[in-house]
Amino acid sequence: MNTDTARREDPRTPGHLLVLGSGPRAEWEHATKRLAEAGPLVLIDDEPASWQRQYVSAARVANTSRPETVEQAARWLAIEHPITGVLHFHPAHVRAAAAIRATFGLPGPTAATVAATTLRNRTLELMERGGIPSSGGCHADTFDQALEGAHIFGFPLVCKPAAPRRRYAARVVESLEQLAEAFSAATAASWPGTGTIVEPRLDGIEATAYTLNGRLVAISHATFDPEAEPSLLPLEVVVDADDVCAAAIEGTVTRALESTGHRHGVAQIRLRITSSGARVISLATHLTDPLVAELIEQVTGIDLITAAGHHARGLPAEAEDTPLGAAAIRYLQGTAATRLLSGPAGQSGITPYARLDRYGSDTRAGPLLRRGHLLVSGTDFPQCVARLRNAITEMHTTPATT
Repeated sequence: MNTDTARREDPRTPGHLLVLGSGPRAEWEHATKRLAEAGPLVLIDDEPASWQRQYVSAARVANTSRPETVEQAARWLAIEHPITGVLHFHPAHVRAAAAIRATFGLPGPTAATVAATTLRNRTLELMERGGIPSSGGCHADTFDQALEGAHIFGFPLVCKPAAPRRRYAARVVESLEQLAEAFSAATAASWPGTGTIVEPRLDGIEATAYTLNGRLVAISHATFDPEAEPSLLPLEVVVDADDVCAAAIEGTVTRALESTGHRHGVAQIRLRITSSGARVISLATHLTDPLVAELIEQVTGIDLITAAGHHARGLPAEAEDTPLGAAAIRYLQGTAATRLLSGPAGQSGITPYARLDRYGSDTRAGPLLRRGHLLVSGTDFPQCVARLRNAITEMHTTPATT
C-alpha cells in the first residue's frame, strides 16, 4: 500500500470504485494514479496485481472475459470494500461491467445505450435511422452474408467483430481470397452469436472524438502500423488542442450521442472525415486507451480519467479546458519487440521534448509485440509528428544509457 492508504480507507471517503482490467505499468499507471487520487479502488484483472498494489485497497484475479466470474469476484471484494461504481477500458468488459452494475445497483449507462454501443450493427442501425452519416456496412452471421456485403461494397473493405472480445481484431480485406480468413478471425474475436460487420474501407482522415457530458473536448488522429497489416493496429496517435477538424465533426458527434441517449459522462466516437463529410464508425460510452487520455489531459487540461471515475460513482463530472498545444505517442512494436529496445523498464529522456517509456516485457498488441512507447510534446500537430521522427532517429543513433 502507498502512503495515502489511510486516506483511501477513511470511511468518510466515497465507496470503492471497481476497476476491471489493467495493463503495462507504462501505459496504465497515470490513469490508475488519477483514479486513486479521487477515491479508493479495488481491482479485478486476469493477472495478479503487481505495480497496481500501491494504488488499490484489494485485488482479485478472474477471467475478465467471463461476466459470471467477474461478478463472483466483485461479490467477494464487496464484503470488505463496498463498491459504489465500476470502470473499464477494454470493450470486452462491457458485459461484465453491466452485470456488476445490475447486481449492485450502480450508476451507469442504460441497458439500451449499452446495447446500442456494444453491438456495432446496432450502432449503425441507429445512425441510419437518425440520418447520421456512418461507415455503412452490413451485419453477417454467415460467410455467404459476408460475400454479399463484399459484392455490395467492393474492395477494399473492413471485416471486424460486431461485439469484440479482443482489441485490434478488425482487418482490411483486399480480395475475395482474403475474405474467408478475415471473416473467420473476426467471428473468433466476437462474442458468440453476435456475428461480424463487413463495411467499406473509407478514404479520408481517421479521427476519434472525445466528449464529456455531450461536449466535444478533444480529437485524436491515428496512423496504422504497416507491419501489422492487414490488421488495423495504431502506430502513432496525435492530439492537438486546436484541432482543425473540430468544426467538421462536431455536429455529427452531437447527433450520434443523442441517437444513443448518452448525455452524461465520457464517450468517444471514431470517425472518418471523407470528402463528403464525417462518417461515424463506432461509438463507446467509455474510454478505451488510458494513454491517449493522458495526452488529452496534457494538451487540454481536461482529466477524462477522473471524470470517468466520478461518473461511474454517480458524481458530477465537469471540466474546464486550458489548451496547451499538442502531444503525440508512437508505439514501439514489431514482430520481435525485444530487439526494438535495450535497457530495463522505466523512463528516459531522448530529447528535451521526448520521453521513452520501456515496458518490463513484451506485450501482445494484435499481431505484433509491444515493448515501449515514445511520448512527445509540441506546439501543434506538424511539430509533434516531426519530433516523433527526430526522436526515433535519435534512438537509432544513440546507445541506451539506462
